[in-house]
Amino acid sequence: MAHHSTKRARTPMFAALPALPALPAFSARSRTVAAAALTAVAAAASMVGTAAAHPAPGAPNPAPVASANAQIAALYRQASELTQTYDAAQEQAARLTIAVQRSQSALRAAHDDYLRQRTALGAIAADQYRAGGVDQRLALMLADHPDTFLDDAAMAARLSDEQRRKIAEAVESQRRLIELQRTANDQLTDLTATRDSAAASRRSVTDELRKAQALLQTLPAPQRHAVAAADLGPDSTGFPGERVDPDTLNHPAPPPSTRARTAIEAAYANLGKPYVFGAEGPDAFDCSGLIQRAWREAGVELPRTSSEQAEAGQQVPLSQIRPGDLVIYYSGRNHIGMYVGEGKIIHAPHPGTLVRISPLMSMPVNMVVRV
Repeated sequence: MAHHSTKRARTPMFAALPALPALPAFSARSRTVAAAALTAVAAAASMVGTAAAHPAPGAPNPAPVASANAQIAALYRQASELTQTYDAAQEQAARLTIAVQRSQSALRAAHDDYLRQRTALGAIAADQYRAGGVDQRLALMLADHPDTFLDDAAMAARLSDEQRRKIAEAVESQRRLIELQRTANDQLTDLTATRDSAAASRRSVTDELRKAQALLQTLPAPQRHAVAAADLGPDSTGFPGERVDPDTLNHPAPPPSTRARTAIEAAYANLGKPYVFGAEGPDAFDCSGLIQRAWREAGVELPRTSSEQAEAGQQVPLSQIRPGDLVIYYSGRNHIGMYVGEGKIIHAPHPGTLVRISPLMSMPVNMVVRV
């Protein structure tokens, strides 16, 4: 937020409040509808199948197909990372909107208070003028700039204690009004910048998904189904992630806490719902939106993005993972799922897929967090 000089502004005493621009509708349902065009990938890839075995005679060369699959996975990873940026901007915009509304409410109240103080000052000025103690110019100065008037000891000496108290109150009311104006203006500036950032992230996600869709359409049907069945693949930076033998995780683990059990049940209840970037339920989800919703059902309010959720609990070794733990993937911590036991997670993978169960080690694990 910008910092301003503390020098008092003389005019105007109260600028008109800027109208609060309307936020775009970001309900889960409207996001689902708005993002439908971006996730048209689902029209070709919504069937979750398995990778094709060997190409039939006359089928496309598997090398270009494998290359296209890898490119599509990379585009989905980029879109996933941008989605987290978008989610963070949306969350910040929501906070700023509340702050702006509160500031504007306080500003209106301060303005009303100052108008009452001005009325009192006018009465004091009139009394002084009738008594011959203050000429008309000084009366106007008293009404418009009471702080300046009080700086003049000779003028202030002509006032009663009660009149000086009222003037001091008007000075404080004036100061608070100017401070609130600056705060509200700063918050509006920040809100505009945050909305612009969210819009830019949304456009970037759209571009990545369009590229993925175009590549997807070049593949034969079995490979399109395989793309839908696949997760996000390896990290493009070469990040290997933590490794653990899934077979070692099948031994009986300590039972989850009551809260974790509730969150797991909530995650299971959302199986089969579509992935939509920026969505946080109840009809569609992105990866971090699913985790936030599941834990909210358990009475725990997690942050909105996967990178923030990675900081929302105690980090534990992958080898000690328990049902209900959060599993954060990739070097950029831009994907997340919930461990449900037996080497499996529930997550919202990418556009064109549904919330589903996947192997714990299907993507490079960055860290495990216990809420």
